Amino acid sequence: MRRLAPALLGLLLCTLTSQTAQEPPQAAAVLRTPAGDFVALPDNALGFREFKRVKDGAVMVLVPGGVFRKRVYVGDPLVPADSFPLHLDSLLMDKFEVTNAQAAAALNAMGDIKFEAGKATRNGKLMAETHEWGLDLSSGRAVVQKGYENHPSVGASGHFALAYSRWAGGDLPRGYEWEKAAAGPAGFEFPWGTGMPDHLRCNSYLHGPRHTMPVGSYPQGVSPYGLHDMAGNVYDRCYWAETPNDLNREPRLGMIRGGSWLSPHWANLRCIDRCGQDMDAAEGSVGFRCVIRDAAVLKALGIVEPPRVRCVDDVDAAFDEAKARNVPILLFLCFETCGQCDRTRTEIFGDPRFIAWMNENAILLVGHHPGDGAQDPVEPKTGDSLLYPGCRNENLARTFEYFGGVERRVVPRQIMEFKMSPGIFALMPHTQLMEEPDHLVLLGEDEFPKDGHDVDAFLANLKRAQEMLGPGQPRADFVAGKPGPQTKWQPPADKE
Repeated sequence: MRRLAPALLGLLLCTLTSQTAQEPPQAAAVLRTPAGDFVALPDNALGFREFKRVKDGAVMVLVPGGVFRKRVYVGDPLVPADSFPLHLDSLLMDKFEVTNAQAAAALNAMGDIKFEAGKATRNGKLMAETHEWGLDLSSGRAVVQKGYENHPSVGASGHFALAYSRWAGGDLPRGYEWEKAAAGPAGFEFPWGTGMPDHLRCNSYLHGPRHTMPVGSYPQGVSPYGLHDMAGNVYDRCYWAETPNDLNREPRLGMIRGGSWLSPHWANLRCIDRCGQDMDAAEGSVGFRCVIRDAAVLKALGIVEPPRVRCVDDVDAAFDEAKARNVPILLFLCFETCGQCDRTRTEIFGDPRFIAWMNENAILLVGHHPGDGAQDPVEPKTGDSLLYPGCRNENLARTFEYFGGVERRVVPRQIMEFKMSPGIFALMPHTQLMEEPDHLVLLGEDEFPKDGHDVDAFLANLKRAQEMLGPGQPRADFVAGKPGPQTKWQPPADKE
């Protein structure tokens, strides 16, 4: 084999080096959001999207929107916990608890922190204090205790947890958000599902070194979305709210979830378990992680909730708006276990064309009755509806009773005695013009197919109902306060 001349060999090496230099690995694109910059990461091992928060290097996991089985808190672990379905929109939650290194960097960057006597305060509130597994605050700044950089932040108060979360562009989790991220859609007892805690799944008093461990030390204990240390190591701080309805009643902080290294009983490591702690407390068993639920941030990251049809559950409100806008009302009266109801609600009301047209050009008024599912209802009697976004179950039942109940009202008999569930009608909103009950119905139930696939028929008939009324006002103009058009509808002439 002939050897290359030194000059030729050098030229070849220069050429290869030059080509390599011209093709550096591409840096990940930075995504700008109202909460700061992010970088998209590969999906985690469980298939869920992850993003790196540039400000502090934290990794956030997407917890997709949808229903999960929310368990009712029971202190006695031997008493089975009831559960109910709860719908949450998408959110991002930290994959790991905030570490000591991240906490120190934030305290030093905030600018209005006062360091004195081994404590950090802000506007008179305790933020953190020196802890052997956390930070040393005795030198006028925050310094991580050697060897504890990647351990969860301890010795930090609830005030600091909240301040850090907002500094990082997010918030603390609400109790039910934390539970969904920990328990997954099925509402597991423990983040890993079934099976008692052990030394491979979590850091607890009976199965660990009896102090904190670096975050992510127990990969066999990850939650269904791939979040680490949702049981054991340190408790996570949350808002107290257990459901969205609690937000106005208990908008305070104080719930801690998930158990910690000092939890001796498996019950404290359950996803439903909870405890309270004062905002001023700063000790070695409680940490925190951040959440982002802001739709504008999620949209900037390419996370967009699918559009949902606008449903109205109040009869008077529906008629008032429809009258002002001169648009038809699509009345939908549904039984819980009716297959035709399910098909219409899913295939028609979930169709993007129907959603786009309906949300702008008509009003969907819904009444829902448990029917023969009363013994094991999908929808509880009260609270937010799973099947009809933005509605309350007690209002849905009230609307069904209004049109289909036994009380005597000025309601067309064809509605009260609709032939086959669901009862679907296009209604005329100008009740002051009616001369008899049947004038309320622009199009009867025979006009709306109940086999769940003919969106075109629904849209064509709704447009035909609009023609009977004359020009209608788009919802955007109504919301903007613009005056609506007058109707051209008049009672039909007497046939005799």
